Amino acid sequence: MARPRGIVFDMEGVLHVGYAELPGAAEALARLDGAGIPHAILTNTTSRPRSAIAERLAAMGMPYPAERIVTAASATVAFLQRRHRGRRVLLLAEDGAFAEVAESGGLDLVERWQDADVVCLGGPSEATTYAALQEAFRALMEGAAFVAMQRNRWWPTQAGPGLDAGCFVRGLEYSSGRRATVIGKPAAGAYRAALRVLGLRADEAMMVGDDPVADLATAARIGMATCLVRTGKGPSFPSPYPGVSFDVSGVEDVPPLVGA
Repeated sequence: MARPRGIVFDMEGVLHVGYAELPGAAEALARLDGAGIPHAILTNTTSRPRSAIAERLAAMGMPYPAERIVTAASATVAFLQRRHRGRRVLLLAEDGAFAEVAESGGLDLVERWQDADVVCLGGPSEATTYAALQEAFRALMEGAAFVAMQRNRWWPTQAGPGLDAGCFVRGLEYSSGRRATVIGKPAAGAYRAALRVLGLRADEAMMVGDDPVADLATAARIGMATCLVRTGKGPSFPSPYPGVSFDVSGVEDVPPLVGA
């Protein structure tokens, strides 16, 4: 296998947990920058716009341009602008997803299920109430298209495992009989969006994540090298994990893999 020329990083559980930096993350990014190796972030985060994520990373000593961050929310907004332009969208998501929509523009958001042409489900939040899910369900039953920013099962938080959006996506699919178009990982389009940021082909890049299923399986399928880090969700998977290109303790072990 040729040495990767660029890296796509998952964020939560790889660079930080709950916006507390993981050991060695800032130093690893600095080493890559010093070696001139391009890297980007691909995250299923939907709770903050890319501008806010960049600010948080900078505060942890990891300055990162917002334009090199691909989130499930930003990729979904781009998808809706491209595939559903002019259609009315019922958005059930966190405030950060609404902020990403506001920064990107071009979407017609509605609040009533009767007005919706598209239902778009973001990550879980206090707004994910039974009443809100009922609005989404009724719109789907009336023929609205179904788009989900991501379908993760759970995510690591400083307080322990957190329930993610997958149960709501699957629940609405089951109840309505409709399949969601999922934009974030593990959908291949999310990885290709990150590769466009790098300006590399899949076989020239490596995906680094803490979940071999949600982060790495699709990356491998489209031809990327893969690296599993044993931080975040990483310790919950068998070791060594079959099929990954590299299996390392943490992100501090990544730069040597690409010659940095």
